[in-house]
Amino acid sequence: MKLSDDGYRLIRSFEGYHKRLPDGRCLAYRCPANKWTIGYGCTEGVKEGMIWTEAEAEENLRKEIAKFEAGVTRLVTTEINQNEFDSLTSFAYNCGLGALKKSALLKKLNKGDKIGAAREFAKWRRGGGRVLPGLVSRRERETALFLKPVVQPEEPYMPQEVAKVTEVSKPVVAVGAATVATVAAPVVPPVTFPSPPDLGPVTDWTTYGDRIGSVGSWVMTNPTLTGLCVLWAAGIWFYPQMRERFTWLQWRS
Repeated sequence: MKLSDDGYRLIRSFEGYHKRLPDGRCLAYRCPANKWTIGYGCTEGVKEGMIWTEAEAEENLRKEIAKFEAGVTRLVTTEINQNEFDSLTSFAYNCGLGALKKSALLKKLNKGDKIGAAREFAKWRRGGGRVLPGLVSRRERETALFLKPVVQPEEPYMPQEVAKVTEVSKPVVAVGAATVATVAAPVVPPVTFPSPPDLGPVTDWTTYGDRIGSVGSWVMTNPTLTGLCVLWAAGIWFYPQMRERFTWLQWRS
């Protein structure tokens, strides 16, 4: 297992870049444990007066982390997640693989007691025989990381069977220089009406219409004759009624 980016940033932030010179390089110094240290907490092969560039400090930090990654992988015999591995690697980088090997933290962890192992981090907060605020803060961060569940990234939903989507056409309406897509109106099923009764052949009705039209044309062109015909028809209709009324009056008298 390898250290994650979060674990790398945790170690780098707590170790810091020391001892920085005015030109950006770093100078070897003695840490609270009285060890010659340089860059981001590197101690292996460091001597008094040693100077590194920042790029050398970064390179050597990664080299030393690789040794502690291998050491934690070798010492831990139970299954652990990425957050647990990162916190243990940070602890070992700070306290040493020898300290981790002899610690109650490792013994409880390998027995499956992860909660008990998490409580052991806080006991490693002394440097040079005294409690150091920086170590207290570091142990708290390592404990929190050790207990933090690993959240798996959500996988995209990929159904085994993909259904085809029927697209509805959208007419485009021009508006100036731009175009605006409008949603087409819903399709309404056609309404069916009952068939009309059979009125006979169309030719017969056409003939009747032609005849009525001819009569109308004759009436419009012969108004005098039409009036006489109307009076004649009225006389024929009124004469029997008037005759009957006249006869009844004579009888009464």
